[in-house]
Parts: sequence; structure tokens; C-alpha cells
Amino acid sequence: MAVLYGDPSKEGSFSIRAKLPAGYMVAPHFHTKDENLTVLSGALYIGMSDTVDKKTAHALKAGGFHHLPGKMHHYAFTKAPTVLQISGDGPFDINYLNAADDPRTKK
Repeated sequence: MAVLYGDPSKEGSFSIRAKLPAGYMVAPHFHTKDENLTVLSGALYIGMSDTVDKKTAHALKAGGFHHLPGKMHHYAFTKAPTVLQISGDGPFDINYLNAADDPRTKK
């Protein structure tokens, strides 16, 4: 992940870019503030739910844009390597619905 603009940990506008490998999963979560996603390459599959159901997720392909309102519960995954850009107003956070899904707490 690379910060392109601003500081996502502080108040104010930011943009970050992330490269996700094939088979990457982001468990159900939400952000306190709005999130804007743009897929630069590959495809990001997004579902709006408290649980993962890969059959109902929609594909956001290269060039696609998606606005997620703050506190909207969602999950995401990739099938192939994917590059995406995330922008919004900080501070940027990620709150997993199931604390055990948070990769920051895993050793």
C-alpha cells in the first residue's frame, strides 16, 4: 500500500493505492467515514452484508468506481491480482464485525 496524498490517519483528504494478490479477502467490516474506491486493474468483488456470500458480490472491474457510505457493512475479495485506489476524508479506519477477522491482531 502507498499513500498518494494526505495522511489517512489524520483529519483531511487522502488517497491511497493498494495492490492486492489473487485470492485476497477482506472480511465483513465498515469504515466510520465514506470511502471512494476506484479499481485501476483487475477486479474487486464487493458484497454489502454482515457475512460473506461470494455468489451475491458484484464485480467492480478496471476503471470502475464505487462510493461506500460511512458505516455501511461490506466485504471484498479478489480472484486475480488487483490494484485499487481509495480516497476520502480521514481519519481512515477499518472496523471488522468479527474481531477475530482483524489481520492486525493475528501473529
